Amino acid sequence: MARWTRQILFGDIDAMFASAAILADPSLAGKPVAVGGPPPRGIVAAASYEVRRFGVHSAMPTIQALRLCPQLVLVPPDRPLYSRLHRELQAVTDRFFPETEWTSVDEFYTDTTRLQTRHPDPNELGQALKADIRRSTGLTCTVALASGKTVAKIAADAHKPDGLAVIEPGSEEAFLAPLPIRSLPGMGPKSTEAVERLGVHVIGDLLMPRFESALFRLFGARLATLQSLARGVDTDPVVANREIKSMSHETTFDEDTNDPALLEPIVHGFLEQLTHDLRMEGLAAGSFTVKLKDARFRITTRQRTFSTPLNYDPDMWPDIRLALGELLQPGSRYRLVGLGLSDLIPAPEPLFDRRQRDAVAILDRLIEQHGAGVVRLGGLPHTGDGKTKRGRRRED
Repeated sequence: MARWTRQILFGDIDAMFASAAILADPSLAGKPVAVGGPPPRGIVAAASYEVRRFGVHSAMPTIQALRLCPQLVLVPPDRPLYSRLHRELQAVTDRFFPETEWTSVDEFYTDTTRLQTRHPDPNELGQALKADIRRSTGLTCTVALASGKTVAKIAADAHKPDGLAVIEPGSEEAFLAPLPIRSLPGMGPKSTEAVERLGVHVIGDLLMPRFESALFRLFGARLATLQSLARGVDTDPVVANREIKSMSHETTFDEDTNDPALLEPIVHGFLEQLTHDLRMEGLAAGSFTVKLKDARFRITTRQRTFSTPLNYDPDMWPDIRLALGELLQPGSRYRLVGLGLSDLIPAPEPLFDRRQRDAVAILDRLIEQHGAGVVRLGGLPHTGDGKTKRGRRRED
């Protein structure tokens, strides 16, 4: 079997949060399960494959999901369970690979180029990994091997759930060519709609000479990057054991917007979840970045430093809200908004007095049960506007 010059393996745990709920309660197997907070403010965090058939997906308001699937079984998030499963998954990948890049709790990359002497058949390697994950955790995993991270990720997405894909070197362009254009990273709903109006419907169309001029007018210099990806050219390295220096959330909208009444609640929702995660990790953030991408794909950001490291959203929201307002430009419409917290350090003690600390601990337990944004405790210091609502956004 010919040796690959470069071999990247990508693993994606199938519907991990919903699958974890079924592991915890096997009676849910085969039922339309979603993980999230209850209506009216709850958001679906994850959806099982059974419920996705009804059009339910992550980031959808729970009340909308219940309209689409009245028999939906809604399960609250269980972060301790996810953390335990993630540690078990890491133990599996540590047995197989010298280094692994975990990009989230349920997705990972590893460079298997040097392992080909021991595992010359990528199919056998993928099957062995999948079997060990299933045996050790009870979870199913879709695995893909390719010459680069992008092709491996796209191949895994195309073979879920519980799939295995091996994209041989030299076959990347042929594999990608017939796939829907939205499969390519960076092709969200608006850009997909724009290229489809030109007659570009599959990835291979990006390389057709007859579309070159129109595509360049649409994307400019970005077209060259998209065409490289369409050929399967991707040298992005696997970066293992990265120290957590920042946390972030972002989302792309179904329709571009410039409405602060939509953008502010979404950013505040990101902040609620991020600060909860900080507290669970015993961290505090020294700075933040607000990010917007407009309809022409131009990215603008505002970064600010807090006067002292913080991990409670009411103390942080006024500065973040002000930065978001500074970014919004009259006449511009935005397709993406994001929030990042950085300069993370161990949380100074005490950030709160004893009464506040106990109240925040209760808040975190409620968030674990019902999701961020569902509950707010009275009597805590609250310098910002805590009244939030959820905007409609799509799964990235």
